[in-house]
Amino acid sequence: MPDLPPIPGLDVARAKRYSRIRLGLFLGGTALSATQTAWFALSGRSARLRSAVEAVVPDPRLRTPAYIAATGGLSWLAGLPLGYAGSYRVERAYGLTKQAPSAWLADSLKGLALGTVLQAGLVSGAYAVIRRRPNDWWLVLAGGTVPLAVAASTLAPVLIAPLFNRFEPLRDEDLATRVKALADKAGVPIADVYQMDMSRQTEKANAFFTGLGTTKRIVLGDTLISRFAPEEIDGVVAHELGHQVHGDIWRFVGLGGAMGFAGAWAMSRLTPPLVRRTATRTGVRELGDVASLPILSLVGTVVGFVAAPISAAFSRAVERRTDRFAMELTGRGRVYAAAMGRLAAQNLADPDPPRLVTFFLGSHPPIAERIAAAEAFDRRRAVSGA
Repeated sequence: MPDLPPIPGLDVARAKRYSRIRLGLFLGGTALSATQTAWFALSGRSARLRSAVEAVVPDPRLRTPAYIAATGGLSWLAGLPLGYAGSYRVERAYGLTKQAPSAWLADSLKGLALGTVLQAGLVSGAYAVIRRRPNDWWLVLAGGTVPLAVAASTLAPVLIAPLFNRFEPLRDEDLATRVKALADKAGVPIADVYQMDMSRQTEKANAFFTGLGTTKRIVLGDTLISRFAPEEIDGVVAHELGHQVHGDIWRFVGLGGAMGFAGAWAMSRLTPPLVRRTATRTGVRELGDVASLPILSLVGTVVGFVAAPISAAFSRAVERRTDRFAMELTGRGRVYAAAMGRLAAQNLADPDPPRLVTFFLGSHPPIAERIAAAEAFDRRRAVSGA
């Protein structure tokens, strides 16, 4: 990546320090979680917890969800110190949140409660399938990934997001009219434009779509509204409209379905032999025993690590195309470049992260690349006389 002019408002050295700290915490947290999970399984504690649950829960139908809820709670407690450091203390130190510790903890507890309910239901259902169809369970579970992905992507913003933030119609009527006109130009029908109190948790900026069909609406974070010029907001909104025009949600659902089948097949080949070989240490002799969950989780982590670069590369390709759509819709490459620069400054994004980090984790092209592409767009328009 060639040297770029300085991005207004972005302290690149500070952004790189922040990114390195976040990356270190992510890698450290992943390694610590994997180590704790392996210890929990290989020490026999998972099997002992399953036996303890069976002793205190009289209804056999509730034993599997009770075990899952217990392991989820223990995992949350084990990860709480690092989670607090990474998602709160670092954000606070770099001026990226004004949230009080008690509010952070309240949100974390909400997430725990919600996750416990969802995991208890979904994982219990998965183990019911494993027990009843020991030979082709992976095929059945993989087939369920697509409808689950669709449900999650469409319903989560409507049902879950309001548990953590307040949504209301955009107060700035001129801006709402501007956003609606841009949506009309893109051919995307929307019911309304909303704002959310994103500043409750973070100083970072964002915009996204929620709802289905005639209830579809654009949501702008208050951090975006207060710090971006209307022309820059146009660029951010145009990008989100591009995802709608190209049906990117279905592309990601399709990729997720394909990777779900491949991942489930790999786990079906790797996990049963691992369960058998570690049975003397774990006390778990078959995959259908819910105490095998830590082993299944470890294998899933490895499979996810292998699949991560594929998913990231696909996402970056989609985002590049959506950037081009946003510039074509607005006709303002330099304004779009300014919006990307402001996002980088407000979100403290590393404009040009190491290639290995982008390869494994980069769901979006580096900001430096996006700004360079936006400026090149204007140069091409100037040459062509458009």
